[in-house]
Amino acid sequence: MKRRELLGLLGGAGLGWSALSGSALAASPANEAGRQRVVIVGGAWAGLSAARELRLRAPELDVLVIDREPVLRALPLSTPWLVDRTPERMPGLDRSVLAAQLGYRFVAADVQRIDRAQRSIVTAQDGTYAYDWLLVATGVSYDYSAWFGADTQAAQAAQALYPAGFVASELDLLKARLQTFTGGNLLINVPASPNRCPPAPYERAMLLAWWLKSRHIKGKVTVLDAGGGMPRFTRLFGERYPDHIDFQPHTAIRAVDPFARTVSTDDGDVHFDHAMLLPPMRASAVVEQAGLLGQDAQGKPTRWAGVDPLRLRALQDERVYLAGDLLDTVSPLFGHYPKTAHMATRLGVAAAQQIAARSRNGASATEPPLNLPHSVCHVWLDADPAEQLRIETQYRLRGDGLITQAVSQHDNPQPRGEDLQWGLGLVADALGAKPGS
Repeated sequence: MKRRELLGLLGGAGLGWSALSGSALAASPANEAGRQRVVIVGGAWAGLSAARELRLRAPELDVLVIDREPVLRALPLSTPWLVDRTPERMPGLDRSVLAAQLGYRFVAADVQRIDRAQRSIVTAQDGTYAYDWLLVATGVSYDYSAWFGADTQAAQAAQALYPAGFVASELDLLKARLQTFTGGNLLINVPASPNRCPPAPYERAMLLAWWLKSRHIKGKVTVLDAGGGMPRFTRLFGERYPDHIDFQPHTAIRAVDPFARTVSTDDGDVHFDHAMLLPPMRASAVVEQAGLLGQDAQGKPTRWAGVDPLRLRALQDERVYLAGDLLDTVSPLFGHYPKTAHMATRLGVAAAQQIAARSRNGASATEPPLNLPHSVCHVWLDADPAEQLRIETQYRLRGDGLITQAVSQHDNPQPRGEDLQWGLGLVADALGAKPGS
């Protein structure tokens, strides 16, 4: 996408989207005899990026994307919108329209089960879909059992009353509840890593503090961080909002009582007047059902999908590939890839390239060398005057076969919409959509 096209859209809201044109993106007839079938479970950043890449690289394949939601609502750039600092600048994307224009198929359905023995996907709405190659890109899920065990009533109450806002369907409810906050203790928490978009809770704390201060609301933001925090943010908490942010590092939530509005920590109970309760994260339930979880050093299942980091293939099945936030550790040097939108698109593209190569060369063929991903994200450091931070993460393969990570941070005082340029560019370049009616 050209820079001038993006600049013309800064601050725009409610925009429609259409697919980028291209002769390689011919329409894909449904299930023609003899065509190899690729099913992608999960239609967000990783899944849609993979679908577009498969149509570009292997138009002979029949590609189907399955996701329970018909519209993709982008989470990047949502926090400034939550506190009325900006409009919602990333419009929704109709998955069925995008699929029709780019030449793959889309089904809005809830995947109940992956049957790897039969190479099929069982959905609640439309029955069963067979595959030759499967890409699982279901992102992250909340693990409320860490707080509530089998008490589903309390877990449902916590999500309904105090949504974390890391799932798009929670955003409107979260904003509505914020508008009714009149003061007191506004609690947010940062669970033990890995989490989706690691800087996001700290960005949110900073902007919430600005929101309280600018609206003259008598209250504070209490941040309970299971880890040690991000140094850049924790320093700014003390320098800029000492009266509005109470940052408590190494303080994990052990239990939650959503009815009494208290959380329990190793240092005692904390009462809140309102909260954004973010439970530990994990891969989706269907990943566990399919037997795709990784294992720790003791042989116990982890919370994430076990993956060959140089092929993005599931450890348990050569016909199954994985991409996006659900991945387990990829290197003993740093652990997980950051679980961000940009990273998910790069992993989706890389997985699609692996599938395209093996579909043409045979199931016994070796995948080509993986194009290692990279990641960029933009976060707000303060709202007025506006100040942002761009975080870039690069990867390379060492001589001993291990992946290394290098992170750099770049200050962006008085930004001119670079975060929106990045977001719209990501949608255009990775997903194949462009602004337009």
